[in-house]
Amino acid sequence: MRTRAIGFLGLGLGLSAALCVSACGSATPLPPPPKAPDPVAWPAPGTSGDAARAETPDAEFRKQPPAPGSPVVFTPPKIDAFALKNGIKVLFVERRDLPIVSVELVVKVGAGDLANTHPGVMSFTGAMMEQGTDKRSALQISDEYEALGASHGAWIEWDSGGSSVKVMSSKLDEALDLLADVTLHASFPEKELDRLRARRLAAIQQEKNSPGAMAGNAVAAALYGRAHPYGHSLSGREDDVKKMKRADLVAAYQREFTPRNTTIVVAGDIAREALQQRLETHFGGWKSAAAETARVPAVAPFKAGTPRVVMVDRPGAPQSQVYVAETGVAMSSPDRDAIGVMNAILGGMFSSRINLNLREAHAYTYGARSRFSLRHGPGPFTAGAAIFADKTVDAIKEIFKELDRMRSDVVSDDELADAKESIKLGMPGRFETVSEVSGALAELAIYDLPLDEYATRTRRVDAVTKEDVKRVAAKLLHPAAMRVIVVGDRAKLEDGLKSLGFGPVEVRDAFGDVLKDDRVPLHKGGTGAR
Repeated sequence: MRTRAIGFLGLGLGLSAALCVSACGSATPLPPPPKAPDPVAWPAPGTSGDAARAETPDAEFRKQPPAPGSPVVFTPPKIDAFALKNGIKVLFVERRDLPIVSVELVVKVGAGDLANTHPGVMSFTGAMMEQGTDKRSALQISDEYEALGASHGAWIEWDSGGSSVKVMSSKLDEALDLLADVTLHASFPEKELDRLRARRLAAIQQEKNSPGAMAGNAVAAALYGRAHPYGHSLSGREDDVKKMKRADLVAAYQREFTPRNTTIVVAGDIAREALQQRLETHFGGWKSAAAETARVPAVAPFKAGTPRVVMVDRPGAPQSQVYVAETGVAMSSPDRDAIGVMNAILGGMFSSRINLNLREAHAYTYGARSRFSLRHGPGPFTAGAAIFADKTVDAIKEIFKELDRMRSDVVSDDELADAKESIKLGMPGRFETVSEVSGALAELAIYDLPLDEYATRTRRVDAVTKEDVKRVAAKLLHPAAMRVIVVGDRAKLEDGLKSLGFGPVEVRDAFGDVLKDDRVPLHKGGTGAR
């Protein structure tokens, strides 16, 4: 009797067979399982014979490499600028290739610009804007956007705040009604505040497992100090989030969102006259008090005797996150085109000096970069990578060699041409979709750039000379004042870091705070004493 035919056939089949035996008196024999096919014998490498000759011949077209395509020609968008009756500026690019419209309401003041604001409050305020208004709950806002098939969001970053929606042009009226409600009538309900607070606290705890986040926190705190807005992450620390109250968010929202600081940027499938009428309907009645202006506090200069090597301990880490950093320059710098070319040569593209050194010549990393974060104020300059742990100190030495060489040597003709080509070929990609076009328009509003910024950028980049590159490198790169930020295994790295001759190693926790008891490792008891 087949009363236990379970195995891979399952309990159901075994039970059916048993029932059949009980009811019928005998079980119907099951068919034998199919015979497995004979294994295919593959020819050994280098053998001859029919099996080896069965290899597919190479296609004819592979005998010649493909011819290069035609050069990419960047055509800047035609920007239409006008204003609503209440003074809100509008930047508009009409695009009829797809029935889609992207709208961003952008305020040119951000978390780095407002004094007397607690860390994390501004970004939390932006995240809360879609969590309820005077007439819609968070779920209603979400459901109505979803019914329109819209992409949407709200935020406050270092230099700006705003809200956005991308939608089919036939749904633009309904989308603008939602966008205006979220932007002008955010209510910050306590229930949603508590929910988002829990999510943010969980995200902050996750930073302990992110070497990149830990390094970013240490860079900010070490370069700017906690008294400066740039000395914190946008999210703030755990205590900052726990202390936030609804009144803090309301006050931040009222300071941030004013029509005098606002520009609405639009790209997509709509005529200018129809757009202006719709914007007047939804935003023309917005009025408020005097606008805040961007006032980034001054950055204290580097002082001799300040710790130059900062360590965040990650016991057992197979890689070290390494940054060599200093305060950089603001977006308003007249040298920003020369800075872009110089940084491309130094570490801003794959064929940059730092990447060819650390990755190609020494195999210390999978990729190394440098970057100037251009903000309303002087954002950080960083150069570094995720480095194999046993090569950490050697990699730091190589980074400093490249920084010194950038300051002292004139770049080659090929390096200059490659950097310019990289920047220029990247321009068309910034305008492929309506969202990217509206994002580019937003940058004009946030940094008070001229309307022909993109139309003249190619010419300005072409005008950068080798002497310009050396001049801005000498002006902005100060290896003797740069900090070395390392997230890695302290027990294995500390002696090597001290051998660099930069003084004692300062130990900080995952959020950038100096450890009072610097022998409390991060993997025991969290972040140590503060």
